[in-house]
Amino acid sequence: MTNSLPHPRRETVEANLISVLQERTSLSASTAAASSSWMRAEPRDLPSTSSGTDATMCGAMSALVGELVDSIDRADPSQAGHASRVSALSTMLGSSIGMGVKELRALRVAALLHDVGKILVPTEILSKNGPLTSSETVEMRRHVVYGGAILSRIPVLAFAASTARWHHERWDGLGYPDRLVGHAIPLYARIVAVADALDAMTSVRAYSPAISLAEAYEELESESGAQFDPLIVSAVGPLVGASGFQDSWISLVSHMKSMPIAA
Repeated sequence: MTNSLPHPRRETVEANLISVLQERTSLSASTAAASSSWMRAEPRDLPSTSSGTDATMCGAMSALVGELVDSIDRADPSQAGHASRVSALSTMLGSSIGMGVKELRALRVAALLHDVGKILVPTEILSKNGPLTSSETVEMRRHVVYGGAILSRIPVLAFAASTARWHHERWDGLGYPDRLVGHAIPLYARIVAVADALDAMTSVRAYSPAISLAEAYEELESESGAQFDPLIVSAVGPLVGASGFQDSWISLVSHMKSMPIAA
């Protein structure tokens, strides 16, 4: 489910990534200093019993994830809130296909951070009104590589790296960056791909107007088995067809913002 990232393949990403993130995000010096040890700690090294230390670790992790999400929103203000909406919808889809609580917690975080690589994409590309040039498209697509690299370098968030890197892969193998096919794409990434597309289609974007949920679902169905995992697309139908779905989606977004990351 959480396929390891290609190794020893290395991408052209800044060497001291934590320092770059601190410079280009809202991560404060005090938060960075307080968090530096656990950010580099392996999960097995973290306390496993309920304690004040656990609460501190959870709080620090929640603060880091929250600041990264805020930085994504600032990098592309026109899409502010996208990460939170995708996270909420991904969690709903995960629940629909029978995921357990532990998996849903991990999925929630992976979905929140799926676009974290965009904080390393030039602002002029993210904010451009109109079609991207071929070179700009290449750079934009590298956000998945940047995202995978960022998260893989923070051990307690490394589980989310595969979702960041592979949420633009396609079921038929024609996606990017690694042209994975079918079940070779991690489940979290397959779920986020569908949630990402649904939110994109139903939101106003520089390159397209918003369409209705019904129209968006029709688009998903037309790409089932091509761009998207048929299982995940099939889970969307009952959700969007339910009365009050959009209100429930937005309500969950609001509720999840008040929840700690480990909740």
